[in-house]
Amino acid sequence: MSGAVSQPRALFLFQDGSVLPDSLVCSGQVPADLKGESCPYADSGRCPSAVPLEAEDTRYTVDKGQPGDLAPPCIKQQLANLGHWQGHDGAQYPEELLDLRLFKCRQWFWLVVPGLLDADPTRLQMQP
Repeated sequence: MSGAVSQPRALFLFQDGSVLPDSLVCSGQVPADLKGESCPYADSGRCPSAVPLEAEDTRYTVDKGQPGDLAPPCIKQQLANLGHWQGHDGAQYPEELLDLRLFKCRQWFWLVVPGLLDADPTRLQMQP
């Protein structure tokens, strides 16, 4: 084993301000809400990769974003940028995540996709 850690496809945000990678949440390791089971929408225990929304897709709704916007296929809704929600119910999230597009997944968890800015949701920005 090389010891290399793959980059998260998504970061899940919790009310206590904790931020967990998709590998922990989608696999069911945490939180307790999934009862140790992998999310039924997961891709091998990971969040599915973000893909462009297509208006022709029968699962498409405008609350997910505009056609062409990137989003994981397991989302229910996009909620603007995370910064808009900073302080909601007392939650505080890291400054470097605030410009990212916030989503609610089908399991009702909040998540952001690293590099997916709300101001430019049609492409992933390179990570430093």
